Amino acid sequence: MKKHWHYFLIVFLLPVIVILWWWGLFSSARIETGERGDYYYAYLEAEGPYSKLTSKQGEVLFTLKQQGIEAGAQITLILSDPRTTPYKQLQARTGYLIAKDKMPAAPLKIDTIPLRKVVIAEIKAHPLFAYGKAYSALLDYSEQHNTTLHLPTLEIVEASVLHVEMPLEDSLPVAKTGWSNGS
Repeated sequence: MKKHWHYFLIVFLLPVIVILWWWGLFSSARIETGERGDYYYAYLEAEGPYSKLTSKQGEVLFTLKQQGIEAGAQITLILSDPRTTPYKQLQARTGYLIAKDKMPAAPLKIDTIPLRKVVIAEIKAHPLFAYGKAYSALLDYSEQHNTTLHLPTLEIVEASVLHVEMPLEDSLPVAKTGWSNGS
């Protein structure tokens, strides 16, 4: 048994480590502050576990294609904190960025997120790891700056890169009053 231990490492453990590295297990989220926004997007409301948002995104993409509207980056506006909200009551908007001259029909809704000051966590990793690492970095940033995680956060996925934008405290009035609803 002792003679075959190194074969186990080479045949099993090493490939698993390489796959996990490829998926971004050892990646870290990069944090920066800046102004982001002026996003125009088509979406559907979602309630319940955030793990089920993928099916709602699929509905939006299918409907956009039916209407002949090209979908841009995937976008999700997280409205509820899963640390303090029961998972069945979590709320979000999920959909895709679209061209500003497009007006999708029902059941899709449209909205605009204005330019605002945000903290951005960015990471290229498999979704299994990316969301946890991005939000962990935002929580660390909040703790270092003696503040809390501010909602709503905005998640944009493009080319396998997750960007999570958290509004800075001085932009909270925008988040509290809501953004223009063009629906």
